Amino acid sequence: MSAEGNAYEGVRIQVHEWPEAVRKRPGMFVGSTDERGLRALVFAVSDRAVNDVLDGRASRVDITLLPGGAVRIADDGPGVRVDDAGGTDDAGLETVLTRPGAYGRHDAVLGNFGLGPAVANALSSRLTAEVRRDGVRWVQEYARGVALAPPAQAGPTAGSGTTVTFRRDTEIFGATEFSYDALAERLRAVALLNRGLDLSLTDERHPGEPRAERFRFPGGARDLTPSSTPTGSSRA
Repeated sequence: MSAEGNAYEGVRIQVHEWPEAVRKRPGMFVGSTDERGLRALVFAVSDRAVNDVLDGRASRVDITLLPGGAVRIADDGPGVRVDDAGGTDDAGLETVLTRPGAYGRHDAVLGNFGLGPAVANALSSRLTAEVRRDGVRWVQEYARGVALAPPAQAGPTAGSGTTVTFRRDTEIFGATEFSYDALAERLRAVALLNRGLDLSLTDERHPGEPRAERFRFPGGARDLTPSSTPTGSSRA
């Protein structure tokens, strides 16, 4: 079955069995439970933010690998709605995080499945979403795809955007680690093919050995070298 067929079937199944359907059949949703599957989690969360950049709603997406198998993905867009907007395609936070493919019109720019953050939520031991919108900071936490509480106000904020931090579930992925090089290769390729994208990848897993790169090609594939050089390396 094609990736598109798997994605469609995955959406149909999960309506009745969320999040157990995803957790019982992770390969259907992210392709595998090895390092490729971990990459798919990053892309599932990042695609929403990347499409916001391509639509002119955000300017950049920052991906950070954290100690303990966690990843933080942040953008400076308008922030995901906290409540669903009835009669529009602007899905609210809980819908985005619990219903595959529910975050409105989009293209699967990074990954192949296009199911969005909900799949990463189901396959993470913990996920924290932070939304900065209309001057208010909201936070919501999940455990293995299930909300621990409704979104809660966490004070005022001067900026806007959405930050999702998730930790891979070792019950599904074992001790498999995220590959910085594989992620960087994909981000570089996507930035080349989509002029205007501004992506960064930072590795904070090893104190004293930070790695960081920024991928931005204003001329798209015509640029042979990025307009901004890497901001760091494994030797930095």
